[in-house]
Amino acid sequence: MLSFIELSKPHIDLELYGTDTNIAPIDIVHIMDEDSFEQFTLEWLYGCKKEKYLSIKRIGGAGDKGRDIVGYYSDGTVDYYQCKHYNAGLAPTNYYMELGKLCYYTYKGEIPIPKEYFIIASNDVGPSLQDLIDDQSALITSLIKNWDVYCKSKITKTEEILLDEPFLDYINSFDFTIIKTYPIAQIVDEYLDTIYGNIRFGGRRLNLPTPLKPTDTIDVVELPYICALLEAYSDELKVKIDTTKSLEAYSHYFKHLNRQRKDYYSAETIRRFVRDTLTDSQQFDILKEEIYNGIIDTHEQEYDSGYKRLVEDLKQASVTNTSKSMLDSKLHCIGISERKGICHMLVNDEKLRWVNKDE
Repeated sequence: MLSFIELSKPHIDLELYGTDTNIAPIDIVHIMDEDSFEQFTLEWLYGCKKEKYLSIKRIGGAGDKGRDIVGYYSDGTVDYYQCKHYNAGLAPTNYYMELGKLCYYTYKGEIPIPKEYFIIASNDVGPSLQDLIDDQSALITSLIKNWDVYCKSKITKTEEILLDEPFLDYINSFDFTIIKTYPIAQIVDEYLDTIYGNIRFGGRRLNLPTPLKPTDTIDVVELPYICALLEAYSDELKVKIDTTKSLEAYSHYFKHLNRQRKDYYSAETIRRFVRDTLTDSQQFDILKEEIYNGIIDTHEQEYDSGYKRLVEDLKQASVTNTSKSMLDSKLHCIGISERKGICHMLVNDEKLRWVNKDE
C-alpha cells in the first residue's frame, strides 16, 4: 500500500484559476465539469483530511467500480468518496446505479466494504435521496424495486446483473448506514483554508513559499553558473580567478557574486514551487524562454569583457516582459530577482556564456 508521503499531492492547474472574480466560490463549484469537480474534491481531501488517512488515491474513470477517490487507513480499511456533478440536488434515480455498484462489487469481493462511503454532490443530495439514506429499510426496498431499470444492465457492459437469491440476500443484509453525505457548502468553506483555495476561487493571493537562501557552501548544481561568473570576473580584472575564495580579495565582485547567488535561489524557489504545486510544469520553461528571448540580442553584442556582457544582460532581463508565463500574469510572483536568477539557470542549461572566446 502506498504511504501518504509516497503519494504525490494533487497539483494546481493554473488554467482553472482567475486572479480576481466576483463569482462566489460555491457558484464556481456549480459550473465545474465532472473532471474538475473530482479534482476539486481530491484537493479538498488532501488539504483538509490528509491526517485522517495513510494515503489518498483518485481512481475515477472507467473501471472505478463506484469509487472516484479512496482514502486508505493505516489498518488497511478504506473510505470511498463518490463525486457527482449535477445541476440540481441528487435524486434517487441519479444514484441507484452507484448503490448497485457498491453492492455488486463488494459482493463479488472485487472491492472491500468501506468504513464510510461519502456522496460528494455539487448541488448536495436532494430530499428524496436523503430520506432514503436516513432510512435503511426504505433504501433497500427502493433499490431492489428499481434494480431492473437503473442497475441490471448498467453496472457493467459485459453482463446483466440479476438479483438472484444469494445476491438479493446480500443486499437485504448490507449495512447502508455507512453511506454519508457531506454538504458542499461545508466542503467549500474548508477548502478555502487550503493552499488550493487561495487561488482556485480568485480574489486571493497565493501564499508563495519562503524564498530559499543560498547555502553556506556552493551546491554542485550551482557550479556551472558560478564558474561562468568567475570567468567573467577574470575577464574584467585580467586576473585568473578560479575559486570564490580568491575572489574575496576583490570585494566589489565578491559582493556581486553573492547577489547573483541570491537571485539564483529566488528563481530556484519558483522552479520548485512549480514542480511541487502546479500541474503545468511548462510554465517555468515558458518563463525561461521569455527571459532568453528578451536578452539574447543584448547578449550577442560585442563587449570589452564578459563581465560587461553579464551586467547588460541582467539589466535587460530585469525589464523583460514575462507575462506570457502565468507565473507572472496570474500569480504575479516573478520579480527582478527571479528574472536575473533565470539568467544563471540559462547558463546552467548551456544557452548563455558570458565570456566569448572570439572577442
